[in-house]
Order: sequence, then C-alpha cells, then structure tokens
Amino acid sequence: MEAEGKKPKVEPRGVLAIWNDVDPRGEVEYNEWYIQQHLLERLSIPGFLIGRRYEAVGSGLKYFTYYLTTSVDILQSPAYLQRLSHSTDWTRRVMPWFKNMSRTACRETIDLGIGNGSAAVTMGIKAAAGKEDGLRQRMASSLFPDMLQSPGATGILRLHLWEADEDVTNRGTGEQGLRGRKDTVADWVVVVEASSPAQAENAGKLLKDYPFKTWGAERVETPYVYRLLHHFQGPDGR
Repeated sequence: MEAEGKKPKVEPRGVLAIWNDVDPRGEVEYNEWYIQQHLLERLSIPGFLIGRRYEAVGSGLKYFTYYLTTSVDILQSPAYLQRLSHSTDWTRRVMPWFKNMSRTACRETIDLGIGNGSAAVTMGIKAAAGKEDGLRQRMASSLFPDMLQSPGATGILRLHLWEADEDVTNRGTGEQGLRGRKDTVADWVVVVEASSPAQAENAGKLLKDYPFKTWGAERVETPYVYRLLHHFQGPDGR
C-alpha cells in the first residue's frame, strides 16, 4: 500500500533513436520500405506508441528516426526481439544500404512543452562521471524553461532529454549483422521541437550559448537540424 500523499514512481517512456546515411543507389526503395512496411511493422509491436522520420537540413547524418515506447523495456521485449530476429525479405534487402548508423535505446528523462513540431534539432551530450544528476537538474530547471520562454525562442514548442540505456542498446540484433558494421551509440540526446526548420536552426544556435561543460558535461556535440517527413501512430499511441 502506498503511503498517504506519496505518488507512485512513474517509469520514463522509452525511445529508440536512430541516425543514418543511406547508399544513394538504394535511397528511393529505402524510403518506400520505411513508409510501406517498416514503420507499420514496428508500431504493431505492443508498447510502441509513435514513429517519426526526419531528413537533415544542412549538415549531419541525412536521416533521423525515432520510436516512442511506453518504457525502454519494450525495446528488449520478446515481441520486439522476435521481430529483430525474423527480418522480412524486404528488410534484408534494405539493411545493407544503411550507412554510418547510430542506434540507441533511451529513457526519456525530461519532456517539457506542448505539441509537436514540423522540425527538430538534435544534439549529443555526454555527462562527466558523477555529474549526471546536476547536469540533468540544470536542464530541467533552467535550460529547458529558459528556451521555451526566451524572447529569441519563437517557434520552440517542446524539449526532450533522452538518456541511453547501454544494456538494452547493446543487445545483439540480426539487423545489425545485415548492415555489416557495428552501430555507434549516443550517450544523452537533447531534442528541441520547433515549428519550422528555420526556428529549429535558431534553437540550435541558442543551445550553443549554454555552459554545458560548466554544468557537468564532458562532451557537447554539434546540433543538427531536421525537417519532419512522416509521423506514424500505432494502436497503443491513440
């Protein structure tokens, strides 16, 4: 029985975050596969809520895709692992076209703001050992509220912090073998959703002005801007 006045702990939602380039020779079919099969297949798995695909505006890996799940444990559930181990013929044909693949299973530890944007900026960050709590608190109490309320932040709608779960991420998958190379893995990811690519680009510039290393970051990567291509919603996301 819960103590009076004490709220039960809520499990953070899970995120599977993917960035990649693609072999131009297979790019048309790669996009058809995502729309016609892969997103629908993934979102039929219990616990998968939404899938969103983006294309880079300017530099950065060309495609950014993420799936939102009820918890990170969905990304090691029997239903999901079964799907990874039994790829379709179309998936087996497409997977070798993925290049420079980054794939990370994460917990969404901060979600602030409302709505969803038609563009996003993503920025990798690594917390220094022992500094995780302080850095996370700075983002939740200072950085994210400031960005939402700043006079220069027009069009910024929502901000997320995704933190990698190494154990879930590193579970071997047959699909990685089909790609032929080991995937890279993120640490933490800051995601800012905005109303347009121009506003997302402005959000990226604002991120560069914050003292992440003073707050406890060991490494801060370049922000990259993406425009939304598709938003798919599964039965569990209704």
